[in-house]
Amino acid sequence: MQQWPIDAKYPLTLLHVNHHLQADAELWATHCQRLARHYKIDCHILDVYLDNTKSNIESQARQARYSALFSAMSENGVLLVAQHADDQVETLFLQLKRGAGLTGLSGMASWQSGFKQFGAHPSINVFRPLLEVTQAQINDYAAVHLSPSDWVDDPSNTNTQFDRNFLRSHVIPLLSSRWTHWTQKVVQSMSVLNDEHTLLNEVTEERLFACIDAQQLVIDKLATYSNRWQRQIVRHFALKVGHVVLTQAQLQQLCQIIHAKADAKGRLSVVNNTHALVHFERFQGHIYILEDAQIQAASLAMSELQSNDQQELSSSGTGEVFSFKAVAQSYKIKPLGASYSKPIKQWFQHWGIAPWERSFTLIKTRNNIDVSLWCNGRTFELTKDD
Repeated sequence: MQQWPIDAKYPLTLLHVNHHLQADAELWATHCQRLARHYKIDCHILDVYLDNTKSNIESQARQARYSALFSAMSENGVLLVAQHADDQVETLFLQLKRGAGLTGLSGMASWQSGFKQFGAHPSINVFRPLLEVTQAQINDYAAVHLSPSDWVDDPSNTNTQFDRNFLRSHVIPLLSSRWTHWTQKVVQSMSVLNDEHTLLNEVTEERLFACIDAQQLVIDKLATYSNRWQRQIVRHFALKVGHVVLTQAQLQQLCQIIHAKADAKGRLSVVNNTHALVHFERFQGHIYILEDAQIQAASLAMSELQSNDQQELSSSGTGEVFSFKAVAQSYKIKPLGASYSKPIKQWFQHWGIAPWERSFTLIKTRNNIDVSLWCNGRTFELTKDD
């Protein structure tokens, strides 16, 4: 804060998230407000409350914290966070525990644009300027340039029931006592991994582009690459289109769907980075990604049409009555311009309507005569057999 230019393009604002998890939480908020007044910058206290404080507190708190921070930011803003070298090393260990690949092992990036999590606006950036600075260096700086009243120690940091605190208290100090510059060397290695990850992503992006058609993965095009490249492309497809970081098990399941017989069906349902349920669906040689919200919207639209059953067209004054009815896909119809009637299912196959859309099907009638077929927002005019 002392080095922030007064005429900076982005005014500096202090955001403090009060999780209401500690007895002194209100005192910490007051402390931040006092510091802000001292340094003459704006300060906003963001109150969050966890639904369940008995399980997975770390994950819940992180979700609530970042959601609150991003909601308080303006477009094109930059969020500066104080994660440092020791945090980076702890992240590496946690990712190793989870069996992560290169994406996880390369750690946190110093600069992130297009942050897609926690409801962040696409123009918001995240900046971590201290990733190469150790906790010890920060403590040394604070001892020289700050007074003890300038910071607060969070007692939860000593609770080794949390994985990160266990690493911080027991594992990393032991390694650092053996190898003096161990933390810095690990951070250097993670920086190299990050560079290699960036280069790999650039090539993967090019190959994914060659396999994409209207946000759908084309299986025949994917098949032109080796199995290893296919897995990499599929992983990147899930992240870019569905905002999903696939686990190894999920990646294997999705690849099984992709490599099944041509007429096979399959669905993989996962929760993405924005905590939305998404479905990977295979149809006619393509892999689609659709959010569960799309399915719910289609179901709601269908329910609204059915609730308006037996509407009388008052504007026409003809007394004609329109209604919607649900029918089985074996129900025969004759679309306008067709030569003959056949079951709805066969028309759906002819029109290339995906299986997950077919559940949202209604027949619109006028005075008990079929006039159109409605399927997930699309309408097909019908005619009677001669």
